[in-house]
Amino acid sequence: MIALAQQPKPVALPDYISPSAAKSYLACSLRFYFERVLQIRKPTTPALHLGKSVHAALQAFHLARWRGTDDSPEVVAASFEDAFTKLERDEGPVRWKEGEREKCRLAGLRVVAAYLNSPEVQQGKPRAVEVPLIENITGLCVPLTGTIDLVTATFAPIDFKSAAAKPDAQHAAFDHELQLVAYQLLLEQATGERPPSLDLVFLVKTKVPQVIRVSSPPADRSRKDRVIRMFDTAVIGMSEGRFHPQPGMTCLSCQFRNECKSWPGILERRVA
Repeated sequence: MIALAQQPKPVALPDYISPSAAKSYLACSLRFYFERVLQIRKPTTPALHLGKSVHAALQAFHLARWRGTDDSPEVVAASFEDAFTKLERDEGPVRWKEGEREKCRLAGLRVVAAYLNSPEVQQGKPRAVEVPLIENITGLCVPLTGTIDLVTATFAPIDFKSAAAKPDAQHAAFDHELQLVAYQLLLEQATGERPPSLDLVFLVKTKVPQVIRVSSPPADRSRKDRVIRMFDTAVIGMSEGRFHPQPGMTCLSCQFRNECKSWPGILERRVA
């Protein structure tokens, strides 16, 4: 547990902002501070470990499609096994319960196989895989950056999500609006192309795995402006040292509850 002597001091503008950083800050700025500024390490949750391993397997599959190399189910399954072991070693420890590791590993293999057998698999060569972009966006005071899981031949960005239950389409699109619209802004700035849709593909870890696509129409000017303002709110808050608790239901599962309880509530003078 960390003992905080004072409220974190104001810092300079970040060099850039990403959808994940902005969403984390807006959800709870103090958790953001513990996790991303102080970089306090916590044991990895099984769900996060599984999600990263599945993501690595899908990345290997799509890269093989892009390169024209072996994308067989056996090779993709081997990529999952390799990622499952390496992530546990390099980013662990994982907070396993007794017998949970093997169940998690087998669940991941089933989910990967379900995706490969689903109609959501993109046919042919994708436009890009795991493409990192950083662009200056009008109205945002720092560059916007993001790494898109998959870009189809028609310039549609796809982001893959692991889930424990079937998502509600409207809620999922709203919950990930910041990320999806950010990808549209980045693609349009980098290529001049307007994506036909903004897509999420959920890999649902039910007993019989499901693969569910949630598509949103591309953002109009109003949606773009709203998202840019959200990014700007996060950037200014970070630069002014605004880190404070934001109590809610997510506190029940937060790994930083002890650190949060030590927050002294002392406000520093903010940067003008």
